Amino acid sequence: MRCRACGAIAGSAARFCDQCGSRLAASSRGSAPAAPSVPGGPRTGTGRAARAAAGGAPTARPAAGIGDGPHPTVGEAGDRRIVTALFADLVDYVRLVAEHDAEEVRRRVDAALGAMVDAIEAFDGTREKFIGDAVFAVFGWPIAHDDDALRATHCALSIREGLAHLQDPAGEALQVRIGLATGEVVAAPRGVAGALDWSLTGPAVTTAARIQALAGPGEVLLDEATRRASRKELAVEDLGEQVLRGQTRPVRISRLLGEAGFQPWRPLGGRLVGRTAERALLRQVVAGLHEGRGATVLVEGEAGIGKSRLLADLEKEARRAGVAWTWVDNVSYGAVEPYRFARSLAQAIADEHDMDSGSFVRQLLFTAEVSPDDARRWAGGVAAIAREAAFSGWEAEAELVPPDPAEIARDLRSVAKRYIERLVELDGPRVLVVDDLHWLDRSSAGIFEELVRLTASLPLAILVGSRPGSRPTVLDGDNVRRIGLEGLDVTQTGQLARAVAGVTVEPDDALDLHTRTGGNPLFIGETVRAIVDDGAITGDGRLALGRRGRTTVPATLRALLGSRIDALSSDSRAVLRVAAVIGMSFRESLVEEVLEERVDPARYERLADAAMIVPADASGGWRFCHPLIHDAAYASLLATDRKAIHARVADRVELRTVAVPLGVVARHRAAAGDGPRAVPLLVRAAESALGLGARAEAAGYLEMAAELEAAGPARDELERRTAEIREMPAAVPAGASRSRSATPT
Repeated sequence: MRCRACGAIAGSAARFCDQCGSRLAASSRGSAPAAPSVPGGPRTGTGRAARAAAGGAPTARPAAGIGDGPHPTVGEAGDRRIVTALFADLVDYVRLVAEHDAEEVRRRVDAALGAMVDAIEAFDGTREKFIGDAVFAVFGWPIAHDDDALRATHCALSIREGLAHLQDPAGEALQVRIGLATGEVVAAPRGVAGALDWSLTGPAVTTAARIQALAGPGEVLLDEATRRASRKELAVEDLGEQVLRGQTRPVRISRLLGEAGFQPWRPLGGRLVGRTAERALLRQVVAGLHEGRGATVLVEGEAGIGKSRLLADLEKEARRAGVAWTWVDNVSYGAVEPYRFARSLAQAIADEHDMDSGSFVRQLLFTAEVSPDDARRWAGGVAAIAREAAFSGWEAEAELVPPDPAEIARDLRSVAKRYIERLVELDGPRVLVVDDLHWLDRSSAGIFEELVRLTASLPLAILVGSRPGSRPTVLDGDNVRRIGLEGLDVTQTGQLARAVAGVTVEPDDALDLHTRTGGNPLFIGETVRAIVDDGAITGDGRLALGRRGRTTVPATLRALLGSRIDALSSDSRAVLRVAAVIGMSFRESLVEEVLEERVDPARYERLADAAMIVPADASGGWRFCHPLIHDAAYASLLATDRKAIHARVADRVELRTVAVPLGVVARHRAAAGDGPRAVPLLVRAAESALGLGARAEAAGYLEMAAELEAAGPARDELERRTAEIREMPAAVPAGASRSRSATPT
């Protein structure tokens, strides 16, 4: 049978496509047709779907809905997610058609559109559609990366540069207008049931289109959300706020000028918070360089935990001590580029010496004492990289490139050894920071290993930042020091929050923020920024976190956490999303009842390994690692799916013999939109809470009930009672403190 999503041929008894993972049509196996669980249909061109249909491994897995198990999909297939939308429009298309032969114009425009698509796919974006002489693309769908906004900005620059080499029929370079915007979209099928024609709907799409219309020839404009979500410095020109056509809220727009040179961290509030012991170890390593002692230090931790910030904090001190400093970052979209790390290292060091990388390599490698055999081997190795990367200056040495890739790799390791030895001989002690090692391209692994080995004999420090997981075996040696970064403690969380907000943060609010973020500095900073942007600063200059109720997840963190969720298998995502509806804590038995299937315990272990959940007890109880992960998983669900799962949870909980708090059932009925059943439960829950002196909770239940009632006397009465309870003076018993229930449902 043929997969309806990607076109690949599957076995007659297969349930899922072994190329793209889509559920195969049940009608092919002799039963009724089933709607596909893949949120996206076949795409034309040379994209992932085409490669999958040709038998190649797809580079991205389609996002899956809640119903990837044996039971039917809950509600409408699809999800909510954060994407960066890109609109690129050719300039003067109408004039070209009017002034030149239509066939020639079509040929040039096709070449331009093809160049745009190539750039989009190079950064793993999705070309959604052509609109005349324009292209609409998204980054973050159907699969999310934690740097989709950055990918989109680099794609825009690549499109602009690529079109500069194409000419219109009059011999002029083709120009493009580009708009970028980041925000939430709903990915869902259009109209006809079972159709594979998918659409993305949300403010990010319309905002990108409106911004593109404002751009001049050759301009790339982006909104503030894209600039923030890029999380690495961009060269931009602030154009101020504008109210876009069809919108009511102003949008801050910037002109993208290019890369601003690598900036490893945009400091949150200035100075580094905490990390005293870790900084001391790194200072010790730098001090040892002047005594001829090299070292390798591996700094590991989850995304946003502060690896780059910790390493960057050492730079000024190292330079003051007369130590050369080089920073090379790896990027996710560069992990498939042969020898990207090696080329980036050579370029960064050449920039320090105000030379082009090819000339500086020659200067270091080919001195008088080098034997002709070594010179030929090294020249062939460098020429291989030059040929692969299409940069000039090594054409004469191309004939020296060995035909065996293994021999090239050996020669390049020898080149790296010679290069670094000569560099240290020339410049003295040096620190080399290798950031985001988890994205190191495979072809550079041998070169990286050679650099680490050189720290045993040279005054060279290799400082490595990486996420937990697999790593080069050379980093498992006894001579490698390791720093495992954990979240900040409550006090440090408050310090960072104060630095970011610029106002006082109360201890209780710092505790709430720590619970919500797990002490992750990026999560803290982005959450506080979102709170400040919402205007939650009191008149006396305090951050009013505790008074805001539920805090939404900032778009930057939704994108980061969404990529981690997308990286899970479809069955693990199904468990995670049902668990998110149940609550911060949940039990395996309830998840199985809602999914109507037996869940392999390994699924929970995989979620724990991915740092999504942690055990709450030894009898099937779990909880989310922190509320941001819970909220991101919950926010990814379509409203229809949320309501359906809330209804299922309420049904199962009501049938349980073990007593469950009335408020739990009431909240699930309310979230399911079942007003007739929810309102009486909410009123009873409010009365019960009021009897216990829990007035805030009682008012919350009544407020929820009022929202479910239609306008009329019943709603008026609920609102009156809510206001009456809120006006009652608080009565907190002496010595009482807030409690945090972690009992799984």
